[in-house]
Amino acid sequence: MQIIYIFFFIILISNNLCANNFFETQEYEINFSSNNINLIKKNKINEIKIKSFQNQFKKILTKKNLEKIKLNDINFINSFVLNYKINNERIINNNYYANIKVNFNEKKIIDYLIFNKIEFINKKPDKFLLIIMEKNNLKTYLFSNENKYYQFLNNSIDQSYKKYFQIPNLDFNDRFIFNDYHFNNDAFKQNNILNKKYQTEYQILISSFKKNNITIYEVYMFYNNKKYLVSKIPINNVNFNNLFDNILLDAIDKWKEINQIKTSLINELECKININNINELRHVRGLLKTNILIQNLSLKSIKLNNNFYSISFIGDIENFKNSLRLNRLNLFFHNNLCNIILV
Repeated sequence: MQIIYIFFFIILISNNLCANNFFETQEYEINFSSNNINLIKKNKINEIKIKSFQNQFKKILTKKNLEKIKLNDINFINSFVLNYKINNERIINNNYYANIKVNFNEKKIIDYLIFNKIEFINKKPDKFLLIIMEKNNLKTYLFSNENKYYQFLNNSIDQSYKKYFQIPNLDFNDRFIFNDYHFNNDAFKQNNILNKKYQTEYQILISSFKKNNITIYEVYMFYNNKKYLVSKIPINNVNFNNLFDNILLDAIDKWKEINQIKTSLINELECKININNINELRHVRGLLKTNILIQNLSLKSIKLNNNFYSISFIGDIENFKNSLRLNRLNLFFHNNLCNIILV
């Protein structure tokens, strides 16, 4: 039986490591010729450190908060470097080839952001349901195959669009649920019905109309019965790729703003941790101790299969619940009592 438990927890840990790769960095290939390979190699590695650092912070910060970080200061960046790995290194005459991967200390990054009260996110966005209303002088195209923006997206091979945009079916059911009246009058009940149909929480709503020969795009995000302005884009000659590139970047930035962890906010909960055996308890405690939002974890009382802990954490309760889900922990309230279980 003990062997079964050990095997079960090895699988759990392996799954958690695969799922929680938000701070995973990219491997870069370098290739150059020089009479001074060591000097150029050092400079190339520093370039990769800077690029990896910038990409890492672009994932977790809004554009506004990015301005608070020294993104090009190699000395500052080196203070967060955990290590770097050189793979497939070859030197042939004066030609150098290698693959370089820089790894950062996740805890140091989060501690720095918390200490400096810089808000951040620790998850990736799911797909946004894309609702586009195209207007001209004669007709309005909403959930329609005649909508030229949907036509472009359905034929596009851009992987970013496929990753982040959920294109509706454009069928009769869509048009029955949501029409231009609902679009213009914030009928959020209908937005929620669409979310349920497409199993999403977020919508990007885009209206296009012409004014003085300029097409104006108003872009909003719908989430949790609220509508947020994302951007207003006036364009003379429309390039669809540029348009949707900008919309996607602005939408992800707004999503970050909505979901970012408030580093100036500290909360405390007393939670019952439901466990089945000592191995499971050790595993859950290990997950809690490595949670980047938890500032303090202390045991309050012990009962059979139930331990009570006082947990101090950064951000609001929804941020905390989301961070637990990354490691297959579910926090819920029953009779006003906080419970945490392994799922």
